[in-house]
Amino acid sequence: MKYFIIIAAIFSLAQNLIGQVNTTKTVIYSQKVKDSFELFVSTPKNWTADKIYNVVYYCDANLKSGNKLRQMLAAEKYQNKVEHTIFVGFGHIGKTRVLRRRDFIPPLIKNGNTLPRSKNYGQTEAFYQFLKTELIPTINAKYKTNPENNSIVGHSLGGLFAFYCLFKNEQLFKNHFALSPALWIEHYIIYKFNQITIDNPNYRYLYFSTGGWEQINRIKKGTNKMQSFLAHKQYKNLDFVYQIQKGKTHNSQVEPCLYFILQLP
Repeated sequence: MKYFIIIAAIFSLAQNLIGQVNTTKTVIYSQKVKDSFELFVSTPKNWTADKIYNVVYYCDANLKSGNKLRQMLAAEKYQNKVEHTIFVGFGHIGKTRVLRRRDFIPPLIKNGNTLPRSKNYGQTEAFYQFLKTELIPTINAKYKTNPENNSIVGHSLGGLFAFYCLFKNEQLFKNHFALSPALWIEHYIIYKFNQITIDNPNYRYLYFSTGGWEQINRIKKGTNKMQSFLAHKQYKNLDFVYQIQKGKTHNSQVEPCLYFILQLP
């Protein structure tokens, strides 16, 4: 594929056998973003070429949330989820804090136009197009997948990106999982990208969460506001679940949220 290059053997082409999945780690290059990313693809150990699989895409694959997800995939209690699913994680290489702001924060809006603040801030649409036109088509070409049942998982700024994907109101993802999403960024600019209509024809599922102790970092205020917004809108064909993980912080609530996600059919 001319828009997408997979650079194999940067780390290892050998499969890393972890519990119930085989995980391969490579480096990919995006023409849309003009940058490289680490890519983790976890397939069921009993993967077969003729079976159709759902795909879960997850942000920050090389950070704590991504590492925790892959660790949890080894547990037998998630067997039902794992045996029907391919997990595809992508992670930034280099200055993670800077690059996550580049790819996960929406651009500014001025005079009706979207304007990235700089080359390293507010370039979300380019990253979204990387997933839409490069990564997902490549995964679909390599494996038999069900493109109507794709999922996106993100934590913090990654959770903000999950909402960006939801508000695009396209059919790229059916399920959106936003763990402690930083919805307050740029004075809640995420709402300005909402393209969901009241009579939305396409079914979508949304799960978002916050730790009970996330007041100072403004996460809980933002998720409470989003709950009220969605409850008021009552969008057709949009089901959502909002959880407050009592006694949990920004990072400690990740595991119970992933537990919830991996229990879903």
